[in-house]
Amino acid sequence: MNLTTHQKIIALFIVGYIVYFGLQYVTALNFEFIAYVFLEVVIFGVLFATLRLTKFPNYIVWGLSIWGLLHLMGGVIPVGDGVLYQYRIHTFFDGGGDFYILKFDQVVHAFLYGVVGLMFLHLLREFLGVKKYPVLIAVIAIMASLGVSSINEILEFTAVVILPSTGVGGYENTLLDMVFNLGGAIVTVVGYLLFQKLKRNG
Repeated sequence: MNLTTHQKIIALFIVGYIVYFGLQYVTALNFEFIAYVFLEVVIFGVLFATLRLTKFPNYIVWGLSIWGLLHLMGGVIPVGDGVLYQYRIHTFFDGGGDFYILKFDQVVHAFLYGVVGLMFLHLLREFLGVKKYPVLIAVIAIMASLGVSSINEILEFTAVVILPSTGVGGYENTLLDMVFNLGGAIVTVVGYLLFQKLKRNG
């Protein structure tokens, strides 16, 4: 695995926070987030092992690394009576229970699947060479991002089935996650394409 100096810095950053938070979750016997730590190890292992092939730009790799940090922070940093994962940033809507907007977890979901949307956009344009039809490739990238997000929700459902208790939440939480996943992908992919168009025209 031949990494550039910049990529090595990102990798060290990721290893540092995974070790730090991993030890905290092991000490607390938080099995849900121990599983998430292992999942991040797999995700970042595959990411860096395939960089030579995918040629993801550093901003995408940084985006994923920041998501990984936010995700692990969410389960352990205390805020009020709970943890950062449950933190309610601002009340845009409160329908009671899980039906609440805006939470820290929702922002992290939107951020992650915005980055995933950019990953698919990059693969379509640079790896597969689809340079034309920007609207079509934007739609494909957004839908692919939403597809990956559904796998995440399935994994969370699996955790609910297997573990005695989790902080995953119920039906409303799951659907709100999907809404923010889709919203993050749309805003990021469309915003990126518009920015690139403005750069070319400017």
